[in-house]
Amino acid sequence: MTRRDSRILALNALFCWEVGKGNPEEYLDIWKSETEREFEVDLDSIDYARELVKTVVSNIEEIDEAIGQVSKGWAVSRMPKADLCIIRLAYAEALILKSVPHEVVLDEAIELAKIYGSHASPSFVNGVLVAIFIRSGWSEKVEDR
Repeated sequence: MTRRDSRILALNALFCWEVGKGNPEEYLDIWKSETEREFEVDLDSIDYARELVKTVVSNIEEIDEAIGQVSKGWAVSRMPKADLCIIRLAYAEALILKSVPHEVVLDEAIELAKIYGSHASPSFVNGVLVAIFIRSGWSEKVEDR
């Protein structure tokens, strides 16, 4: 598994949590037990996914407040759930864990939005994240992605 696989796993757990409000770590445990029967599971990837999920859940108020501050005309509660989960995940990875450069997180979030969101999701996710990153002091040259 790769870091992208970890992000996908975390995204799926967060999405299930968002729509069902169960324990997102339980979703990770179910996925792990189901897949390790058929595939070789990299525990580091699952651990990273778990770290991402825990970070989002424990910082959800901060994350949603930051999203709400930059998303003009969009209430966080009304955002498409996949887009919201992708943005939360990227925020946690770039601004709380600080484990990956902003540019990489942004590119990965856009790729996830292409896979899991609507046709408008990549632009929306990009716009919200760039605004959040700039507010946080990110001064790298921002290009259209």
